[in-house]
Amino acid sequence: MRRAMFLVTLLASVAASADPDPEALVKEVAHVRGLKLKHPIPSEHVDRTELRRRLLEQANDGKSVAETAIQTLALQRWGFIPLDYDYGAKLVDLLTDQIAGYYDSKKKQLTILDGTNSDPQWSEMVLAHELDHGLQDQAFDLEKFEQLPDDDTDALAARHALVEGDGIALMLEVVLARQGAQSPWSVPEATAAVVAAMNEPGDKHDALDEAPFAIREGMLSPYRDGFAFVAALRRTHAWSAVDAAFRRPPRSMEQVLHPEKYVVDEKPIAVTVGGSPLAGYEVTGSEVWGELGIRSFLRAHGVSEETATRAAAGWGGDRAIVLAKPGEHNARRAIGIARFEWDTELDAREAQAALEHAVDAMSPGATLDQTMERTRWLSLDGTVSVIERRGQGVAMIVGAPVLLADKLDPFALLSAKRKR
Repeated sequence: MRRAMFLVTLLASVAASADPDPEALVKEVAHVRGLKLKHPIPSEHVDRTELRRRLLEQANDGKSVAETAIQTLALQRWGFIPLDYDYGAKLVDLLTDQIAGYYDSKKKQLTILDGTNSDPQWSEMVLAHELDHGLQDQAFDLEKFEQLPDDDTDALAARHALVEGDGIALMLEVVLARQGAQSPWSVPEATAAVVAAMNEPGDKHDALDEAPFAIREGMLSPYRDGFAFVAALRRTHAWSAVDAAFRRPPRSMEQVLHPEKYVVDEKPIAVTVGGSPLAGYEVTGSEVWGELGIRSFLRAHGVSEETATRAAAGWGGDRAIVLAKPGEHNARRAIGIARFEWDTELDAREAQAALEHAVDAMSPGATLDQTMERTRWLSLDGTVSVIERRGQGVAMIVGAPVLLADKLDPFALLSAKRKR
C-alpha cells in the first residue's frame, strides 16, 4: 500500500539506483530474505488509468457485485460507514489512489505503477516489496495460503497481515544491508517508530485520510500490524521464524497484535450460527470481527482509542451476522446480531461497558431499561437495540423491529465452543 511503503522509504533514507534493475534486485531480495528464487518473476508496468480500468472490471464482475452488496449492507448496518456511502465506488477510488504495485498469485506476475518511476528510491522499494511477494509465492503458494472459508474473515486478515508485514520488514532490511547496518529488531523503539509513522496522515490529505475510520484501519492494518508482528518474530530469530509462521499461520488478528499469544498458540473461541433466523429473514452476511474489528467498531462510534484498545484486548472469539429479508439490501431494515466471547468475566464486563457506549451513540432515542446484565434502547426509527452479558459472553442486537426484538435470543442463535 502506497502510504505504508512510502513512509518506510522515508524513514530508511535509502540510496537507490537511478534505474532499478529487476534481475539484480530480485537476487538481492532473495539473499536478504533467505528465500530461493526458483524461476524468474514476470513483471509489467501500467499507468493509473489502466489500474482503474482493471479495478472497475473486477468490481463489475457478477460475483464481485454480489459480494460488495453484502459487505455494504453489513458495513452500513453496523455503522462502520454512513448509509449514503457508496462502498463499491469508494473502494475503487481508494485502491486506485493507494496501490503502488501488486503481485498476482494467480498469474504469478507483479505489476508496478508507472508513477513510481519519478522517484527512484520509491520505485525500487516498491519493486523490492512486490518481488518479496513473488518469492513468498514460490516458497509457500500464496493462493493456497489465503484459501479460507469466506466467513473466516479474522483468520484471513491475520494471514494477509503476515504476507504484507513480511514485505515491509524486508524493505527495511534491504535498505540497512546496503548501508552495512544491523537490523533494528532488537530495539523495540525502532519498530514503534515505523508503526507510529504509518498511523500519521500524509503531508497532503489523500483519499485514505478522508475514508471512514474502519475502512482506513482495514487498509492500514495489514502493513502496520503485520510489520509489528514480523518484527517481533525477527527480534530474537532469523527469517526462518517467519518462514515457520507461513507454515503455521496466525489464527487470528489477536495473535498478530499480541505475538506472545501466537507463540503459545492461543486459539480463538469458535462462534457459529447455531439457531434458525426469524421467519421471513435470512443470514445475508456472517463474519468474525476479531480484536481489531471490535476496536474499529468502538472507535467508529465515539469510544476513545485508549478505551477501545483496552476493551478489545480481552477478546476470545466472536461472530457478527446480518439478518435481512430475501433480496433486501436496505440497511435500515436489516438486523445486526453479534456475540462476543471474552477471556474472563472481567474482560466481558469491560467490553460490555464500551459496547453500551457505542450502541448508545448509534441509536438516538431513549433507553428502555437497564440492568447490570442488559441495556435496551428504543431508537427514533422504531427499532430496538440490545447489549446483554451472560458470564464471559456479550451479545449485541442492532436495529430489530419492536415486534420482533423479544423473539431474538442472540445467545441461542449464535453458539460458542469455549474449549480453546
